[in-house]
Amino acid sequence: MDADDLERLMTRFVAGEFDVLVCTTIIESGLDIPNCNTLIIEGADRFGLAQLYQLRGRVGRFNRQAYAYLLLHRHARLLDQARQRLAALRQFNQPGAGFRLAMRDLELRGAGNLLGAEQSGHIAGVGFDLYCQLLRQSIARLKGEPAALTVRANVRLDFVLIGEAANELIAPDLPGPAAATDDTGDRFAALKNAEMEGRRLPVLMACLPATYIADTRLRLDQYRRLALAATPAEVDQLAAAMRDRFGSLPESAEALVKLAEIRVWAEQKGLVSVETEGDRLKCRRPGGPPGEPPRFLQIGHRFPRLTAPSPLPRMREIIAFLKLQESAAA
Repeated sequence: MDADDLERLMTRFVAGEFDVLVCTTIIESGLDIPNCNTLIIEGADRFGLAQLYQLRGRVGRFNRQAYAYLLLHRHARLLDQARQRLAALRQFNQPGAGFRLAMRDLELRGAGNLLGAEQSGHIAGVGFDLYCQLLRQSIARLKGEPAALTVRANVRLDFVLIGEAANELIAPDLPGPAAATDDTGDRFAALKNAEMEGRRLPVLMACLPATYIADTRLRLDQYRRLALAATPAEVDQLAAAMRDRFGSLPESAEALVKLAEIRVWAEQKGLVSVETEGDRLKCRRPGGPPGEPPRFLQIGHRFPRLTAPSPLPRMREIIAFLKLQESAAA
């Protein structure tokens, strides 16, 4: 249609001369029709995420409830990427969600080649935050900065279960979420009944409960910040910020902070892993030549022993031990 016909048709539609407008994606941007409150998109899986977002924005521009229906062909095979685009559009539907939707679009399409013309990349495989972290590390390595030599430490404590899903394993016979699977339930039972020097050490959940931070987005943001923290000072600042914003840390949240603190102290000392087996603490340094057995921090040819009777004091004991160790560089 030429410009005059388009203008005439849209003017009649805005004036309410007819109730339904069948159109192409020409309405995608730049149109403000306050009295239009319903949008139906046919074959929504064939549109890009940014395009769907723009189309959805054509309705709901006044004081009435609006609806956007995304229709799929019954027998069409839905590709994984299309499914992810539609799921993102359904998830980020609150006011002000445009930035988060754009970040999700960036993850799905890829960030492209920084030094070339390609418009897709490997960011979808690792996520935007990890991609940025890896990029910073690579740049630091090229510049010869000391931060590039930091090895990510793995922390595995046999008296701690990590994540909100672990709460489902606490009491399968009580009202609430059912136990996840038999094997995770068995693992929980094994941890719960672990004998340590003749005493049972309680198992602690390390997570940010929804009762502490109700908003899912804020909760995930705190998880991300703790995971990206690189120094003990950063962990302390994050914990202080949470206390200031959400109140005193519950036991599970404090355990999560302590895990992050153990990780960053291990990284400061050049360790690649910190694990516990009963009362034994195993802190492993980077391996030597191929075939050489792993190197551990030991006291008199034996692993350090933990003596605290409960999880949080035991985690503080691990942190105190790590602080006293010399770094690998030293």
